[in-house]
Amino acid sequence: MSKLRVLVTGPFGEAGEAILNHLYDEDKYEFTFLNLEDHPEYETHVADVADYDAMRPAFDNQDAVIHLAAQSDAGADFRDVIEPNIIGTYNVLKAMNDAEVETLIFASSQRVMGLYEEDHAPELYEEDYPSKFDPLRLTHETLPKPDGYYGASKMFGEHICRNHARREGAPNQVYALRISSVRTERYDHPYGDAERGVERGEEHKVEEGEVWDQSQTGSWERGSEDYERMVKRMKATWTSQRDFAHLLECCLEDDSVIFDVFYAVSDNAARWFGTEHAKAVLGYEPKDDASEWDSPPKPTNTAE
Repeated sequence: MSKLRVLVTGPFGEAGEAILNHLYDEDKYEFTFLNLEDHPEYETHVADVADYDAMRPAFDNQDAVIHLAAQSDAGADFRDVIEPNIIGTYNVLKAMNDAEVETLIFASSQRVMGLYEEDHAPELYEEDYPSKFDPLRLTHETLPKPDGYYGASKMFGEHICRNHARREGAPNQVYALRISSVRTERYDHPYGDAERGVERGEEHKVEEGEVWDQSQTGSWERGSEDYERMVKRMKATWTSQRDFAHLLECCLEDDSVIFDVFYAVSDNAARWFGTEHAKAVLGYEPKDDASEWDSPPKPTNTAE
């Protein structure tokens, strides 16, 4: 049985690490990587997705593309997202068309729906949060409300991907994944962002109405109000590496979708993003639920 050849753009970030840890060694896949810089352990086609001529050869002889490369700072300026997120996504679609690559998994973001969090936080982080949505649960049909230029650029990406999927030529299968909080292996748990804040060792007070995420530089003491608030947020938005890798597999193995949107989030009790659509269409079966955690993992003792 031949392997599925998969090109991954931007594979060495937090979301890409889930592929390296959970899918890379699977016999059914043959991965190729495209990145801005070379990597000492993985053979990599070095190119900028905003440079079409440089990145185009990486798409030859591929069966699918997982497009992760992007400016991922939620607070990015408009000028910062034009080349990597807008031109880069267009170039990926054009290269797929030219190389006749049929399947695209597009890394969208929960920030496409970011204003819902901004409007309802921090009460939103409670499992029993009451609202007119009773409870607030966003679906693939809910009106998008980006909370910045980054989120808006991902919304643009979804729309241009839909446009290409409905036209003649490749790609003709597009899976837009609105990714929540995927973290590196060290912080791959609901206490990850809070623990990272502790390790920064600097004081920062979260202001009223402020929405925090991994892109910001706040830090706090373990057990503080800010620490507990960050834990509550991650208990709603956490996407474990193994659940994210599983969802990618569901997309790679599916042959029914032309274009569709799915939320990449674990089966957290406090989540406000719906997973029912991914379960029904793709057979997504997340294994992790942040509510099952009541403390961070114990540090590994490396002493001999």
